[in-house]
Amino acid sequence: MLNNASSAHRESVMPLLASGRKKRWSYSSLFFSLFYFVPLVLSMPLPSSVWLLQLGGYGLFVAIYIRAINSPPQVLPYFLSFLLLLGYAVSFQNPGGAIIFGFVGFIIGYYYTLQKGIAFISLIALSLALLQLYIFKEQGWYLLAATINSVVLFGFGAMERKETEFQMKEAKHAESMKTLSAIAERERIGRDLHDVAGHALSSIALKAQLADKLLSKNEITLAQQEVKALATLSQSLLSDIRYAVSDIKHLSLSDEIAKNIALLEENGFETSFDVAKQLANTLTSMEESQLSLIIKELTTNTLRHSKGKSVSLILEYFETAIILKYLDYGRENAQLSVIEGNGLTGIRERANTIGAEVVFSTSPDCAFHCELILPHKLVSD
Repeated sequence: MLNNASSAHRESVMPLLASGRKKRWSYSSLFFSLFYFVPLVLSMPLPSSVWLLQLGGYGLFVAIYIRAINSPPQVLPYFLSFLLLLGYAVSFQNPGGAIIFGFVGFIIGYYYTLQKGIAFISLIALSLALLQLYIFKEQGWYLLAATINSVVLFGFGAMERKETEFQMKEAKHAESMKTLSAIAERERIGRDLHDVAGHALSSIALKAQLADKLLSKNEITLAQQEVKALATLSQSLLSDIRYAVSDIKHLSLSDEIAKNIALLEENGFETSFDVAKQLANTLTSMEESQLSLIIKELTTNTLRHSKGKSVSLILEYFETAIILKYLDYGRENAQLSVIEGNGLTGIRERANTIGAEVVFSTSPDCAFHCELILPHKLVSD
């Protein structure tokens, strides 16, 4: 029925329903599938064989649904076909099987274009009408319930697809703008270095040639003067280059925090962060860049290893120190000491470059805790 895997080519760009912010809703929506049991409860008492079959059917539905939302679109038609067949099968004993068609409708609305989705939903509605006409004659409301479930949730799926496509378009546009900004920044840096160094290097070359000619004529005094001027010009050039390089935009701590918080939230984490306002004009470029890279590495560590769904980031400002606290509520074996792999070792090395101390620990509430202390006296130098 939906076994044309090649039709999923265009839909393959859509993120999985079990990824990012959609993951929580995709799993929590299974709560509504419990309406599957309402007709059975209202029809009690029922033979135990009926209950066993229906419980088995529900368990199979949950397993296939979870597999479907975690699978790429290329294999999705097979899972949708299994769900449809299961919905038809359980409906012979339980009209609550109509619930299954709603979940199928949502998946179709999300992964397929509107035209294809409408065609699939129309076929499903037609098959339900035929079942109502020839098999479920005594279940007068079955067709209505199943059709409403599939059509309404198909609409929700289509709206979610449209919203996701808009977000992807905006993200792509933002990435393009970021790339263009980086190119413009590189061009600006090139112009600045050319303006700063071009004339000075030309003067240095001329003075070096002049000093060589004076030496060849044995005019030592004049040659020494040119060499001194050459040294002065070189020092001035070095100072100008340092100034130009220091003016290059460094890695922004606030931007890095915002980017990593958004990344965690996209992957289903609840986040909380508190950054002291005093940091804006306190950190040096080196310290800000290193702290940005440390936060990036901590975020990567969470995405790779965390089993939880909550992260806290705190940056505190005190008279004697700046303290960074990163808590990941969700690491397994929290009672054990932290084993430092390449990522944590890199964090410790970065902390050392700015004179900071870092401690990794775990606590009884299953939190991985990173605390970094940067002495305030280093900031004011």
